[in-house]
Amino acid sequence: ISDKSKMGSKLWRDAASLMIIGRAASNTCLKNGKAENRIRNIDYNILFLKRSQKSQFMPNAYVFPGGVVESSDFSMAWMDIFEKCGYTVDYLKNNFRFNVPLPELYINNNKSILPEIGFRIGALRETFEESGILLDNTRSINAMNSSTIEKWRQAVRDDPSQFLSLFQMLGSCPAIWNLHEWSGWLTPTVFKGKKRRFDTAFFITFMDSIPKVIHDNSEMEDLQIVSPDSIIDQWRKEKLWLAPPQVYEVSRLLNFNCFEKLKLFAESRARKGMWWWMPVMYPAKDGIIAVYPGDDLYPNDPDYLGENDVTRIDTTMYESRMDAVHLHRMEQQGLFYNRCIMNIKPSCGHLNPIDPIEYKSSKL
Repeated sequence: ISDKSKMGSKLWRDAASLMIIGRAASNTCLKNGKAENRIRNIDYNILFLKRSQKSQFMPNAYVFPGGVVESSDFSMAWMDIFEKCGYTVDYLKNNFRFNVPLPELYINNNKSILPEIGFRIGALRETFEESGILLDNTRSINAMNSSTIEKWRQAVRDDPSQFLSLFQMLGSCPAIWNLHEWSGWLTPTVFKGKKRRFDTAFFITFMDSIPKVIHDNSEMEDLQIVSPDSIIDQWRKEKLWLAPPQVYEVSRLLNFNCFEKLKLFAESRARKGMWWWMPVMYPAKDGIIAVYPGDDLYPNDPDYLGENDVTRIDTTMYESRMDAVHLHRMEQQGLFYNRCIMNIKPSCGHLNPIDPIEYKSSKL
């Protein structure tokens, strides 16, 4: 990104989101060493929270837990907490700073501690606020009763720096090792007039079972712990709405039926860096094409600030696709039709999404 785009700090806010993957209690992808031949054999679920209809940004959307990171997430006081748990600054740097290109949202981050750590803390804090799930290295929270947890949730909502106080009280530290970098999304410029643009780091974490979740009744008003094929099916049937980043990321997960294989992939892939992008939107005759890096339509120098007029395409989405050689795009018609089309090799060791429109439950 050019120096000019560093003005973006005034146009968008840094955020972090956490994809929580848990084993499905009633389903295993392997039985006696053999895959079971059943119609739906995905053996894991994802936690989704429904944004409040009063939300200014994407109301009623089902999303992964997350939100805007706060300055307290990057406080040097966290280093004291990690030190008391036996983790030095050098140890943390060796565990979280790999020899790969940094994503833009890390490069343009002039905070006190490593952005790789601060963004993870932000994701964990927002997850705690919205769901009550707290990931700490000793699981000390298991000893707390629900009313105490609820008091801390409210305290952290009112003052994000109370998340620090919570860990000082517990004598443990955030389980940042359990969060693996997955992707980075900058909200497109079409949202610039609404001042609702976010530069978001997506992380993924795994647990044997997703614990009892209590949504916060303020930012979130419902939740689902559901398999990726099921959430796509509900979205296709217009029973719920998924925003495009969620559609894209869940479509990536459709590559995996097995919890263990997804976990191994995510853990090893995370060391290869974070593929970060801003979708560039092209209105076509019959919908909107969102293009991503590698697509023939993706500009060499994207207009991150939204200073230029939107380029319109004088063809249908299908015609545009037929004219292109390299495809990495989402074709959008309304809220419930987003085709993920990609024929290029993804960066950072990632996987291509499986087109959710073509995806048939009979194939599972």
